[in-house]
Amino acid sequence: MLLSVSNVAKAFGVDQILTGVSFRLDAREKVALVGRNGTGKTTLLKILTGQYEPDSGTVQIAKGAKIGYLRQEALVATDRTVLEEAEEAVKRQLVLQARLEELEAKLEQETPSDEDLEEYALLHEHFLEAEGYSAERDLKVVLMKMGFTEEEFSKPTSKLSGGETTRLAIARLLLEEPDLLILDEPTNHLDLQATEWLEGWLRGYHGAVLLVSHDRAFLDNTAERVLELRDGTVKAYPGPFPKYLQLKAEEEERQAEVARRQELEIAKMDEYVRRFMNSQRTAQARGRLKLMNRLIENKVDAPKNDRGMKAGFGEVKRSGDIALETERLTVGFISETNEKTVLFSDLNWTVRFGDRWGIIGENGAGKSTLIKVLLGQIDPLSGKAKLGSNVTAGYFTQDASDLDPDMSPLDVMVWDMDMKPPDARNLLARFLISGDDVFRPVKTLSGGEKNKLSLAKLTQMNPNLLILDEPTNHLDMASREALAEVLKDFKGSLVLVSHDRWLLSQITDQTLDVRKSGPVLYPGSYLEYRSRGQKPVQNPGKKSAPAPVIPKLLGTEKPEEPQYTPRELSKEIGRVTKLVAEIEGEIEANETAIKELEDKLANLEPTADVFSLTRGYQQLKEDLEGRLAAWHEQSERLEKLSAMRG
Repeated sequence: MLLSVSNVAKAFGVDQILTGVSFRLDAREKVALVGRNGTGKTTLLKILTGQYEPDSGTVQIAKGAKIGYLRQEALVATDRTVLEEAEEAVKRQLVLQARLEELEAKLEQETPSDEDLEEYALLHEHFLEAEGYSAERDLKVVLMKMGFTEEEFSKPTSKLSGGETTRLAIARLLLEEPDLLILDEPTNHLDLQATEWLEGWLRGYHGAVLLVSHDRAFLDNTAERVLELRDGTVKAYPGPFPKYLQLKAEEEERQAEVARRQELEIAKMDEYVRRFMNSQRTAQARGRLKLMNRLIENKVDAPKNDRGMKAGFGEVKRSGDIALETERLTVGFISETNEKTVLFSDLNWTVRFGDRWGIIGENGAGKSTLIKVLLGQIDPLSGKAKLGSNVTAGYFTQDASDLDPDMSPLDVMVWDMDMKPPDARNLLARFLISGDDVFRPVKTLSGGEKNKLSLAKLTQMNPNLLILDEPTNHLDMASREALAEVLKDFKGSLVLVSHDRWLLSQITDQTLDVRKSGPVLYPGSYLEYRSRGQKPVQNPGKKSAPAPVIPKLLGTEKPEEPQYTPRELSKEIGRVTKLVAEIEGEIEANETAIKELEDKLANLEPTADVFSLTRGYQQLKEDLEGRLAAWHEQSERLEKLSAMRG
């Protein structure tokens, strides 16, 4: 056991964020922590890393274990170069190496003393244990895989962009090789090549990894187990990630069916109690009331549906056959000293009406610059780029630069989009911006809320050419799925710049790979492009798991009772009476077992198997529901038999 979390709770004022989180991590496990934005994932990570103290509960870490934490806003020292910051991760190995080199020079020039020989032998042993000979090589390999060229090794960290800072922080963490590596949205600023390299590195990592990410493809390729944070608690599922999605869907469908059947059962019992409480069947009505109250107390709630964006584009106006076109386009920039830097050149590209293009490429290759050239915001170094006839372009920027930070979302929709306030509020609500949030300044909104506001603007504009630059940044998984559905229904031309492989596979069917060596055009989706030259790629969309078989519902027609002789009827009444009593005993035993398991879950031991206990608890509740249904059915039959005897 590397990490054990038991009954952790945390509140900020009146807001209860975590109510009873319990789970464990073992050495070398690769585990995903998932949940909607705002469910408390970052709060939980800060508790695990000692930045917050829980209000109650415990966090136990194996003795001597080292934790490495990558937060969403990565921090690096600002008084170093890129290489110096990375060297801090292997500082011990480098110090040992420097001292060994000093001793080696001394031993070559002088007659060594016993102390020198002893120190050299001891240091060399420690150097080997720390894998010192590979430290310098690993240092450069990891930096280059994170997108840094050797020329950038001497770049001051104070001049790094936000994305470069994140990539440097990841590189340092990977070089430190902690026992537990906690990564909070590590792919936000990584290009596809770096993301895929990181996936392979994490799969082979000798330590444990706890991943927080909304990148479905990344979790598909790394997570062996999944922890879902919802309603303040964590529920564990076996991996890999697609298995978790299947199990969760089956569980929610089963839970919804059980909840529906219980509601039917409660309604039938309530009707019986109201009808016979003050009649000859008062005793039976009281028994029915007692069981009804037990059922209400242990009722399984229907799963809550996560709210997703509920908006889309209307009918688009037909543009000309060619939506945009480039001819021998060269993209780059000219510095203040008039030096020309070419990002890529000779792009001949045509986007026709209704095409769905995905644009990929390394960070810094010129994807965003290309978009600005296409829209006429900056000039190309050479060549031509133009929009087609009758094209109305809608542009989503990844930095929300189109939003006035001092305006509110309502102001943006009313003044920029010329909407009436009631209509603007209705549209914003469909993008999950509601209540007082519509009056908050844009600068106080989260990254995800800014993205949703920009998307709301685009749907109101209703363009026939949609150009999106990293629209999934800061969006949780449910919002990404909702965005995919919106874009699938869009009938115009689409150009999507994205590192989200799942989104690319869902909505694009042609690919432009922007490379410094020259752009590559491919008539297929990103997944097809990656697997070109191999067997034909199947449809990347995943088939839904088959719906679980639902037992026959209560209330379906029952077979008619056979004709009994008086003696047979008496014996059958006795048998059913005994059966009803047995079921009542089983119900009491089931309720006792549920109470005992609830006590265990409320006071978990560090070594407790939370997943098994939780599954057992759910099973007991389902068993109780089944026994109550059986009791109800047999009680009704007993009444019918008694009526036959008169």
